[in-house]
Amino acid sequence: MNDASLHASLLSQETTFVQIPVEEYRRLQEELALLKNTELLQQFERLVELLYQDKFGLYMGAYTADLTEASIDAAWNNEPNSWDNV
Repeated sequence: MNDASLHASLLSQETTFVQIPVEEYRRLQEELALLKNTELLQQFERLVELLYQDKFGLYMGAYTADLTEASIDAAWNNEPNSWDNV
């Protein structure tokens, strides 16, 4: 396929537009702005680390290969915590 036929085939394709309500568009813009805020994401990550440390009494850090959903779920359900009464 040469450049001319490729260009012609691209021009012949129809463009489809998706319409969404303005409120949803604004919500998505706000969500995107929050996700781009790396400082906020770092604060959330730190908060999760602190809550994990409080709940299980250890530091998770960046290494999670030895943790499984089942072991975390079992420990979470078997230990009383001050967060349970919030």
